[in-house]
Amino acid sequence: MPALPIIDTTAAPLPPITETLTPEKLAAIDYEALFSGWVEKFINFGIRVLIAIVIFYLGRLLIKWVLHFIDKAMERRKLELAVRSFLHSFLKVILLIVVVVAAVNALGVAPVSFAALMAAAGVTIGASLSGQLQNLASGIVILLTHPFKVGDYITTGTVEGVVSRVAIFFTTLTTVDNKVIYVPNAKLTGDALTNYSEMHLRRCEWMLNVEYDTDYEQVRRLLEQIVASDTRILSEPSHQIALSKLGANSVDIFLRGWCRTEDYWQLYWDINREIYALFNREGVAFAFPQLRVHTKKS
Repeated sequence: MPALPIIDTTAAPLPPITETLTPEKLAAIDYEALFSGWVEKFINFGIRVLIAIVIFYLGRLLIKWVLHFIDKAMERRKLELAVRSFLHSFLKVILLIVVVVAAVNALGVAPVSFAALMAAAGVTIGASLSGQLQNLASGIVILLTHPFKVGDYITTGTVEGVVSRVAIFFTTLTTVDNKVIYVPNAKLTGDALTNYSEMHLRRCEWMLNVEYDTDYEQVRRLLEQIVASDTRILSEPSHQIALSKLGANSVDIFLRGWCRTEDYWQLYWDINREIYALFNREGVAFAFPQLRVHTKKS
């Protein structure tokens, strides 16, 4: 085996090669060829940018057409509006990513390099937007479990309203005073949620506080009269009238009746007005907090 050459690492490094540009050398440079090459590259890049812009613009139009076609297909299959709005949002994001990839590819960026860049960006964005990914997963859970649908009145935490749209990250609620609330999907699946519209029937309850010298049978008869006069209070399940408790300042009597969900609030308000008017006509006194003081003569 031949011996390896010995390299002297203690030798001083060679000085850098320097070259002096003389007027003759500068005059010998072919500036036309040099600048024509740059101009050609600039024109080629400009054409690629123009093609990328055209691809992106046409892609947006194509996405709109495809989503319109998919919406019509889902409507013909009578899918729930919540499912349709979620799929619409999800497909829009996916198709937009495809269009962006095609536009970047038209710029001359290698697909492998772009994929590596997107993967690195995805890791970074995923770490910083972990909450949004949780909202995306919660949106899928809502889509599969159907705890509510568009048009239902729900409450969760401190917010309530009518569901108007279910998207991939947020669910939109419209309040009774026409405000819009965007609730993260993770909040809807992580907290207790009440759906007031899911059941067809609801039970109304009216609590009456009357004075201690009031005749209970008279109150019961008046309440039966009110129930019989309003057809929105259903006969089945039957209504209830009972003496709830003897309070510190009043006798508490309740009336409970079943109605259709869409009649709930209007029935509640109408019966309140009817009770107030009828009791005043019949001389039934409503109780209020009071303190009686008895003095004893010595």
